[in-house]
Amino acid sequence: MNAYHMGKMGTAEGIALIFALVIPRVFLSGLSDVIQENGQILWLTMLIYNMIPLLVLFMMVYVNKSVSGDIVAVCQYLVGKTGAWLIVLAYSGMFLGNSALLLRQYAEYTLTTSLHQVDFQLVVVWYAVTVGIICYLGVEALCRTGYIMLPVMVGGIILIVVMVSPFCVVYNLTPWQGNGIMTAVRSGINSVGFNLGVLSLVFLSSAFQNAKTIKAIAIYTMGGIVVLRIMFALVYTMVFGVAVGSEKAMPFFELARLVYINQYIQRIEALFILVWAIVGLLAIASSLYIGLYLIAVLLKLPTMRPIVPLGAIVVTHLAMLPPDIGYTVRVDQLLIRVSQLGIYIFPGILFVLALVKKRRGKSCSSD
Repeated sequence: MNAYHMGKMGTAEGIALIFALVIPRVFLSGLSDVIQENGQILWLTMLIYNMIPLLVLFMMVYVNKSVSGDIVAVCQYLVGKTGAWLIVLAYSGMFLGNSALLLRQYAEYTLTTSLHQVDFQLVVVWYAVTVGIICYLGVEALCRTGYIMLPVMVGGIILIVVMVSPFCVVYNLTPWQGNGIMTAVRSGINSVGFNLGVLSLVFLSSAFQNAKTIKAIAIYTMGGIVVLRIMFALVYTMVFGVAVGSEKAMPFFELARLVYINQYIQRIEALFILVWAIVGLLAIASSLYIGLYLIAVLLKLPTMRPIVPLGAIVVTHLAMLPPDIGYTVRVDQLLIRVSQLGIYIFPGILFVLALVKKRRGKSCSSD
């Protein structure tokens, strides 16, 4: 953390980082809104909005290979100093906003599921302090913690999906086209902001070995996540149906409550609350770290540690601003829409300019 050359992390750490940034919304209420919009064809929406960011990442890797340096240097070379400031600050705001909204939602759902008598502000502060400590330790500590927890998180999702299979009703998947194929396509295109975290591989490119490692991380992670999400969406739809499923505030928790092995082993959703909370902590910490890292690089700070406490305090206050969870969810959906700028517009501009400059360079050299 004393410099921006943060080491050479491998594929496992990168997978853990992207998993922590992308998967946590499975545990939140966003799935209910998406299933209400798309119906039984929810799986197609998830396939689309998981594959688009993967293609965008490959474009950004090409840009990063064409122009050496960090994200600020790349943007300054392609769009000038003012454009670089606008793009990097926009990305930083998206990640910091995501951190604040995840903090508020995980704090609310922690109160709802397990800590009914605890003061809300105490839970928010507990999350914020833990997240600040994780960020202060650095990206390698964050990624390796995620790598340790990754088998538990993935295994927990798969276990719940398998154990609720007796409740599955295949007829709930009909009509298979749901609310329409074009509706699913539009929803998938408009929901890519869920996976903005994939671009953190480009922002932290100096922490990984090379571009090949970044591509491998993206393929393995997004491939695994799309399988998990589609499997979860199909089982969730078969268990609850579209009408009931769209009313659930905590889809994964509600699904876990159905698991019953015998009179001695039941209510196993309590076992997953701790895992669920750790996933939330890693997600909030990852978003906070990326947001602060972009600011530190933009301002050319020699180290990021002094601004970590300040960033944690700002995110905590932002998390407490919404009056209730309903308003928070609406703001979260707005942030997902705004994050499309970071998926479509900014990478598109940088990719086109990198191609143009490369071709001009070739033509000048040939002359």
